[in-house]
Amino acid sequence: MQKSCLPVVILFCVAGIGILAYFLGKKNGTKTVDHIALNAAFVQEVAELASLEVQGSASIKTSNIANDGSLSDEFRKIFTEQTLNITVPYIAKYGVNLKAQQLTIEEKNKQVYIVLPVPQLLSYELRLDRADAMTRRGLLVNPGDASYSTVEKKLYTDTRKQMETYTLYIEQAKEKIRKVLEQYYAPMQYKVSIVFKDEIKSKVNRPLN
Repeated sequence: MQKSCLPVVILFCVAGIGILAYFLGKKNGTKTVDHIALNAAFVQEVAELASLEVQGSASIKTSNIANDGSLSDEFRKIFTEQTLNITVPYIAKYGVNLKAQQLTIEEKNKQVYIVLPVPQLLSYELRLDRADAMTRRGLLVNPGDASYSTVEKKLYTDTRKQMETYTLYIEQAKEKIRKVLEQYYAPMQYKVSIVFKDEIKSKVNRPLN
């Protein structure tokens, strides 16, 4: 009797161990996925790699000529004119700077809520090696690089200030970061909602969809 029951007992033990291993594995797997979903360091790296690079041209023109048809203006054109027109290609990069700021990640019911700093201008470079310049000088004006350098510095300062608050590029950077992070979470079957700090007021008490 005992011998005939032994195979049945062994079978139940094997089945029990198999069921236990299945649930433990499933539980550990869920923890692993949750850990990845809430991995701030990895999300930070993804967000920083999702920066937006834009290219264009910046221009500036300076002149002491009024072109008002006056005799004095005509005199300046002949003897003391200093007109400089420069066009320089630029490369700008927009993204989130998380080195001095923290991101917030919350997870509930397979939904991830991420709060990021507002994208900003991370770098701005004028390609001076590809500058296109037009100069006109009067007969009494000595050619020199001092005025050229001064205008270049003004061009950089003025255009960088404009780029720092250029709404179009900032919004494009937001959209790119959103798309990249959504692609990152898609294989884990998580629905992600990315909010930037300047949008928080409009998201108050708004549940995740």
